[in-house]
Amino acid sequence: MFRSSATPFALGHPWWLAGLLMVAYVALGYMGIRYAAFPGTFFAQVWLTSGIGLIMFSLFRYRAVPLVWFASLLINGFYALQTLPANGVLATVALIFFSPLFDTLQSFLAWRWWRLDDEPRISRVGLKRFMVATISAVMISMAGVASLHLAVGLVSADQLLSRFMMMALADMQGLFLIVPLWLALRKNAASIISYPLFFSALAIPFPLLLARFEPSLAALLFPLMAFIIIRLRFVGAALAVSVAGGSAALLVVIGLDPLHFGAGVEAFSRWSLIVLALGTPMLLMGVVLDDNLDYQRHLEARVDERTQALQDALAAANILVITDSLTQVFNRRHMESMVHDEVERAQRYEQATALIILDVDYFKAVNDTYGHPVGDKVLRQVSDILSENLRQSDSLGRWGGEEFLILLPQINIAAATNVAEKLRLAIFSADFGLKEPVSISLGVADLQRGESAGDWIKRVDRALYDAKDSGRNQVALARV
Repeated sequence: MFRSSATPFALGHPWWLAGLLMVAYVALGYMGIRYAAFPGTFFAQVWLTSGIGLIMFSLFRYRAVPLVWFASLLINGFYALQTLPANGVLATVALIFFSPLFDTLQSFLAWRWWRLDDEPRISRVGLKRFMVATISAVMISMAGVASLHLAVGLVSADQLLSRFMMMALADMQGLFLIVPLWLALRKNAASIISYPLFFSALAIPFPLLLARFEPSLAALLFPLMAFIIIRLRFVGAALAVSVAGGSAALLVVIGLDPLHFGAGVEAFSRWSLIVLALGTPMLLMGVVLDDNLDYQRHLEARVDERTQALQDALAAANILVITDSLTQVFNRRHMESMVHDEVERAQRYEQATALIILDVDYFKAVNDTYGHPVGDKVLRQVSDILSENLRQSDSLGRWGGEEFLILLPQINIAAATNVAEKLRLAIFSADFGLKEPVSISLGVADLQRGESAGDWIKRVDRALYDAKDSGRNQVALARV
């Protein structure tokens, strides 16, 4: 997400994204101060810019320092100059200079301590880091801002703690409403606007409005938010918390506080505590559901992986059972089974089929002269040549020793004889690296009506012996 073909500003993110976030930072800051400022100050009671600042650091890292500082300066500088007559020159200059620094420091510390590292969402560990990082960063920066207010005379010593807590709650609420929603958008923006989730989120403000008439009706908010969280886990939790918190803040701004918490600071502070207190377990619930789904998918992937490995092992074992280990063609047992199956099929449909059995001539002499390793090499080369010259529908197997059996479905005796002659010539003309050529003798037999597999094999075997008795290196047809 957030990718573009435009010139990247940092870490692959385009320059316009930095500008867009700065505009959002300034706009939300002005809106917060304009509609929800602490009485007699220009500090917002809901400071959404704290979330934007953390997002800017998460995207642009150290390059976000001038971005956040300048955006904060535009806000604080503008409102500080407006309050110049009331606050005086010294306080105004201090506010203009230090307020952007503390805002930048807060976002920087939260980013450094959170260590987002491009997580697609907040994990359980990430949520803990998020809480610790943001609370720590807010406490440090707001302690600095409150101390600044005390130093320039904007608050008295007995007001210091309340000012600190109010500003800290404002910043924490901004972080909770903005950052999880950003992570949710980055993970799955399409899900957030999907039906019926989007309309469910739009319904969140209604229980708050009904609470104006009957406070207990605010409880309807929880099953609605639970539905959203269960449907989309962390994405749903982030959306529900953001909409609920934003709706409550908006209702307070326009004077429709659902639970009549009071006016201004008191209402904002109480609602901030509610958002933080309820938002945290809701986000945790979304995280847990995401983790459970990830674990389930991991288990399913492991099961699929093990199942595939078992299937591969079974397939490999099956291949070993039916394959001759030396030549990698079918072994005798499997060829016997195939011949029996072919006899049943050919007899049922009255189709022609043929068998070829062949023997490597004088193979014992090859072993005696060159050794068994060379003899094995000759057998492997013979099987390769035979395979290359057969149809895909034909089946080749090692029948025993130097003998091979070939099953040729749907072929007549004349065509089978031609195949046998082709194989004989291919072997005789091949270079085996020996002093003398290698030859084969072949017997050919077509299946007779009513003939059994055993009788068929016996006939083709006798044809092989006829070929050998007639001088070898030739093809002999079986007698009927």
